[in-house]
Amino acid sequence: MLLPIEFQSTTRLAGVERKSKLLAQQSELYQVLEELKTAIRQVYEVNPDRMSLHIEISKNPTDAAFDAKAQSLQNQAISLSNRQSWGYLGKAFVLWTPEVSEYGKTHITIVYFGDFARPTLEIMQDFALAKIEKLA
Repeated sequence: MLLPIEFQSTTRLAGVERKSKLLAQQSELYQVLEELKTAIRQVYEVNPDRMSLHIEISKNPTDAAFDAKAQSLQNQAISLSNRQSWGYLGKAFVLWTPEVSEYGKTHITIVYFGDFARPTLEIMQDFALAKIEKLA
């Protein structure tokens, strides 16, 4: 399944976005990832979300290139069917997304395990791929 990244907007939403861009809730990518997140929560204990689905694109909340970085990701297609698209970043299970200048490889956090038991990467990749296959 290949889906484009779609943000709520390609400019920083004042008071809402500091270093990250929120995915458009009406986008197919958002809908699929929300279904995956719900399925994971039905099987595993995870921490509550701190923010809706998003991609961090800057380490600096006053980054002058923020909008350009968002525009560089907007509509880029990402593969949800590729095992290497899924991974762990610390205690978070993530979908890897393209690199942006002066930041590097980006990601969308699907769930954060925190202090809860974290399944192996292979188990989570299999879980994600099986769910994605059903949704395709």
